[in-house]
Amino acid sequence: MTPGALYLVGTPIGNRGDLAPRAREVLTAVGVVACEDTRTARHLFGWLERPLPELISYHEHNVDRAVSDALSRLEGGEDVAVVSDAGMPAIQDPGYRLVVAARGRGVDIVPVPGPTASVLALAASGLPTDRFAFLGWAPRKGRERWWGHELEREETLVVYESPRRLAATAAAIAERDPDRNLVLARELTKVHEEFVSGAAGRLAEDWAAREQPFRGECTLVVEGAPEAPGGERVRWRRALERLEESSAAERLTARDRVDVLSAVFPAERNAIYRAVHARGEGAGPSEI
Repeated sequence: MTPGALYLVGTPIGNRGDLAPRAREVLTAVGVVACEDTRTARHLFGWLERPLPELISYHEHNVDRAVSDALSRLEGGEDVAVVSDAGMPAIQDPGYRLVVAARGRGVDIVPVPGPTASVLALAASGLPTDRFAFLGWAPRKGRERWWGHELEREETLVVYESPRRLAATAAAIAERDPDRNLVLARELTKVHEEFVSGAAGRLAEDWAAREQPFRGECTLVVEGAPEAPGGERVRWRRALERLEESSAAERLTARDRVDVLSAVFPAERNAIYRAVHARGEGAGPSEI
């Protein structure tokens, strides 16, 4: 039996008018929809004024069972659509596990375009778009170390952030580079859509002084690190990566790593120190 197709259907992140005609057609045609939250899916089909298909709930706690259920439907010849709560499925949600499993079984994967907050925020940010890194959600723990590492990257960074942590995030970035440009994209495509941009130092002060915290869904776009003259930053980062992958890495302390690379790239010692410290590999009490 020919297996069915797995459709990845992008849904609006705010404005209902952003639902593509093709997405509407697919959601109307399929009999099975895998969704993060069945309540959200019911609401979606309610305003579509379409009959409710059979819903398969998938989330972090039941993803194995949901993947097995969806695969059995696909291998039985049924088409299955995947939707997230908003935006493109399989991006920053467990839907990618279903994509991996389905592709491994020879199932056709059919993406149906829809809005994605990360791309919309990047496009409207005014920051370079030729190279960028989507980092998903900023971590709750170890944030200073995490940002210390990521801020060394030269490409534009796109991060999802909790509105309650925006002030702390701006402060963490400003501590390392107060002149780094940030753009906050909030409530994209919704009534209260807002863009706030400026240097990290100024935004950190402004956001810390706010009487009311930000609300809603927030995407932070961060300017990449400036390339050092002569491409030194690129070369030392590659050298660090090769060093970490070498057999000698286990025998080197963090101080050893800094000293070895700084001997070759003396002008980049401070950046090397931060990058090695951020990785946190091999660092003991007396190493740095």
